[in-house]
Amino acid sequence: MSVQPVPMAESAGHVLVADDQPDVLEAVRLLLKLNGFTVQAAASPAAVLAALEAAGPEPFDLLVMDLNYARDTTSGHEGLELVDRVRAKAPALPIVVMTAWSTVPLAVALMRNGVADFVEKPFDNARLMATVRAQVAAGRKRRRAERLEDDAREVQRRLLARPLPAVPGHAVGAAWRFAERLGGDAFELAALDGGRLAVAIADVCGKGTPAALLMASAHATLRDLMTSPMAPSEVCHRLDAALSARLAPDRFVSLVHAVLDRSRGTLTYANAGHPPPLLLRANGTVHRLDQGGPVLGMIDGARYQEAELPLRPGDRLVLYTDGIVEAEGRRGELGEKRLLAALRGMRDLTATDAARAVLDRAVEFADGGPLQDDATVVVVDVPG
Repeated sequence: MSVQPVPMAESAGHVLVADDQPDVLEAVRLLLKLNGFTVQAAASPAAVLAALEAAGPEPFDLLVMDLNYARDTTSGHEGLELVDRVRAKAPALPIVVMTAWSTVPLAVALMRNGVADFVEKPFDNARLMATVRAQVAAGRKRRRAERLEDDAREVQRRLLARPLPAVPGHAVGAAWRFAERLGGDAFELAALDGGRLAVAIADVCGKGTPAALLMASAHATLRDLMTSPMAPSEVCHRLDAALSARLAPDRFVSLVHAVLDRSRGTLTYANAGHPPPLLLRANGTVHRLDQGGPVLGMIDGARYQEAELPLRPGDRLVLYTDGIVEAEGRRGELGEKRLLAALRGMRDLTATDAARAVLDRAVEFADGGPLQDDATVVVVDVPG
């Protein structure tokens, strides 16, 4: 007869408890342990910081801490200082404070320092347990969301940072910056037969995680369509049909898709509600690529016009999202007119350096502060 081991119950959470009064520390430790929590005790601020340092990749789910550790004071200053140091070491760790000296100014200071909740001493067991359970659950949910966002950010970074295709007869550069950790901008390039180059730039309405998720879906479909023999207008039509079933009524995607054909000397494009790319000629003239149709995903059965321009040696095509021209500073928005003036001063730069310089110009125009929207720029040169 074999004896099967009894599996250990999963811990309700790993809690660090800090208090300089041994009886209080033991009472809280025992209460949490009886309710299924794994508990580590610390009797001083130094012990709290040492425990966090030793936690490594297995962080605590919650810190429950007293505010006063010096016997001759009830100001809470030592505890507030400890909160700051904990925040610097473990920014995502939820903190619940226990104090016998709760006042409105103290509560305000705690919340400003990032404390999630506080419990008055002498504490009520039921109230303390309800607070601990709520903060452990909230912290775990937040960390799961952060891990998912980190994964999504890495996927997006790999999509945008991958090497650009080498197509003889063209030089390409790209640069981007997101307003948040994730963004709703994307660009795509594809080498086609006959030495042609397909280039597209797209922008989802909105920013952050929701926009990034929508763009990931749109980007995957766009990549498949761009490598097909379809004309730009048909690519827009097919992508519009695919996105109509995926987008909420208040969401849409703007797009420009262009094909550069040096052998025929043509640039063929369709613009689906996107800021018009600029084609700068070697002689100084400029063409705005504004022919096409509505944004994608808004109008059932939308159709898109296609336009063709001569493509000549020395031409430079600049595609960008609205985060570039809408960069705002003390002088208002950067705008297309100022962007064009800046581009004319960048003709001696390579495509890669020009793309970076355009992005830097937008940041500079915003007085060096953060951009309010995602910003992406792609530069394609046709060398002489």
